[in-house]
Parts: sequence; structure tokens; C-alpha cells
Amino acid sequence: MKNLFWIICLFVLGFSSISFAEDTEILEDVPPPPSISYDSNYVDEPEVTIKKKDGEFIEEYRVNGQLYMMRVTPKNMPAYYLYKDTSGSDWIRYDDMELAIIPQWVILTF
Repeated sequence: MKNLFWIICLFVLGFSSISFAEDTEILEDVPPPPSISYDSNYVDEPEVTIKKKDGEFIEEYRVNGQLYMMRVTPKNMPAYYLYKDTSGSDWIRYDDMELAIIPQWVILTF
């Protein structure tokens, strides 16, 4: 009786896995993917220049030819940033650590 059960199971599974020609569908040729261009149309994208001097990397960031930020990575030291001060021509140094923002509002003047 067990053998008959297994023969019926194999018979049912055998016919259920058969694929017929009417079920197949012929697909169209897939076109190749478009070519990738790394050129950007973004106008205000910064230009980055990387310089290496004595094991130290200096990355200069410019917009419209104006240098506004530098990332300096000294040899065997953590990197830091130099930002151009908006009010003058001084450079402000920021380390990678979290910045403490100090309010600089004028409350009273004498």
C-alpha cells in the first residue's frame, strides 16, 4: 500500500513539472544600457584640486575660480579644514570634531 502511495505521488509530481511549448513566451531583444557620463551640468559645482607635498595632502575647493575651502591632511595627523572668512580675508580652522557654536548677538552697546 505504501509503494502504491509513493508511485502515485511520483506520477503526479512528474506531470506537474512538465512544461509545454504553448506556455513559453518569446521576449523581445533587450537594448543595451545607456552609456554613463560623469560630466555634470550643475553650474555651481566646486572644482577640487588635490596636491601632495611632503606626505601631506591639500584639497582645494573652488567655485567660479575663487578658493573658499581647503582640507589639509598632514602626515600621521588628523585632517582639518580651513574656511575663508566671509567678512575678511582670514582663514578659519575647523577640526573634524563637533563644532561648538557660540552665539555672537549684540545685546547691549555702551
